[in-house]
Amino acid sequence: MKNKQLLAGLLAGTMCVTLLMGCGGTDGGSSSAETQKESETAVENSDDTEKDNSSGKKKVVLWTWATGQFDEVQKKYFETHPDADWEFEEVVVPSEDYLTKLQQGYASGGDMPDLLMGEMTWRASAFSLDIWENLEEDPYNFDRSVLFDNVISQVSNEKGEVVGVENAVNPAFLMYKRDLAKEYLGTDDPKELEGMFQSYDDYVTVGKEVYEKSGGKVHLFPGMQDVANMMYMQQRDQNNVGDDGNLNVLSKVTPIFETLQKMKENNVCGDLTMYSTEWNNAFAGESAILFPGASWSVTFWVEAYDPDGSAKGNWGMCTPAGGGFSWGGTCYGIYKNSDVKEEAWDFISWALLSEEGAQIMKEDSGFFLPVKSLYEDPEYTSGVRTSFGNQEINKFMTEEIAPNIPPASLSVYDKLVNDSVLMVAEMMGVDDSLTADKALTEFKNDLGGKASDLEIE
Repeated sequence: MKNKQLLAGLLAGTMCVTLLMGCGGTDGGSSSAETQKESETAVENSDDTEKDNSSGKKKVVLWTWATGQFDEVQKKYFETHPDADWEFEEVVVPSEDYLTKLQQGYASGGDMPDLLMGEMTWRASAFSLDIWENLEEDPYNFDRSVLFDNVISQVSNEKGEVVGVENAVNPAFLMYKRDLAKEYLGTDDPKELEGMFQSYDDYVTVGKEVYEKSGGKVHLFPGMQDVANMMYMQQRDQNNVGDDGNLNVLSKVTPIFETLQKMKENNVCGDLTMYSTEWNNAFAGESAILFPGASWSVTFWVEAYDPDGSAKGNWGMCTPAGGGFSWGGTCYGIYKNSDVKEEAWDFISWALLSEEGAQIMKEDSGFFLPVKSLYEDPEYTSGVRTSFGNQEINKFMTEEIAPNIPPASLSVYDKLVNDSVLMVAEMMGVDDSLTADKALTEFKNDLGGKASDLEIE
């Protein structure tokens, strides 16, 4: 298979910072936000994985770029499991180094974590490494029916074995600034805005009016990448690899570049690069109205970058043209040669599959777990946040967006394709001469340079 022939090269040569993630990087969800956090907290010497073990207890080691995510749930775990005879240890590994470090550690017989992480944009590549335990076998005996059906394909390897547990549903949508929406769109009602934006052409029409009405001071979106990423994520159910093993992506990306050209010609988007300082500042500024975001964006973007607006409830949430989507996502699995498999599984299953763990993950991290039974309790999905006023955003995310998200179809080329789309979108934002046709050529040249043995169709 061409995928397998190129895998080693891809892992070694193509890992770069997951911009979006959020948790999510380009993909972020939880990952985008986590990756941004990583840039502030990552330790340079990530190879030093040994810590003082004077207690004599066993250690369950997690390599992570999202330090502290499990602090509260870990505390509660040990409070409710007084007989647990192990300690939890986090080792910071930047997301851009994660896959390469796994590959090298396993190949050399060096240090490896007990708990493995899989970010959505490069998860298929990680699953292709023969290091993950099959969680459906003893001693784990994971029952896939406990998770939402659309999650199973995202945590399964090429053999169809479940090798990871997802940490969040990651519903994604449009967020908007209420004051600017009232002034330039005439309403801040989410249903009225959804009616206003039924297609991407509607964004073009209305965005042109906003720009003209504001005297060029306000755009509908902060930048071209925001739109490109949203359009790309809305197509994640379409695999990037065709039946012939080549990259089947032109039908997916061509409409993106055509839409961006229309938006550029009509001043719909600003020129801000996602995750730049200027882009961060736009949340508290008055230069953009609409911001694509995910469940984790409430905590890590809106409330972090616009504390004054959040305190006043100046944010709203609605479904974008093209529908809600999934953005980001991290799963957790177990290293096949770990000496503490049962301890690691006891923690994962409690943190990510139990009602107790779910409440802590929701309250502490803002992550809604994809466990079916949790949604039988209306209290789990209810709740408001000051930043979004009285809007019942929890129900919106879990009842209107999440149920309609199709399963993601993963390939080892997902990060390469996503990175190329965002690179070209950024170029289109600053280069007026870059038409959709020229953008497609740039995309093919960039992607072809990273996957030179494949045809781009």
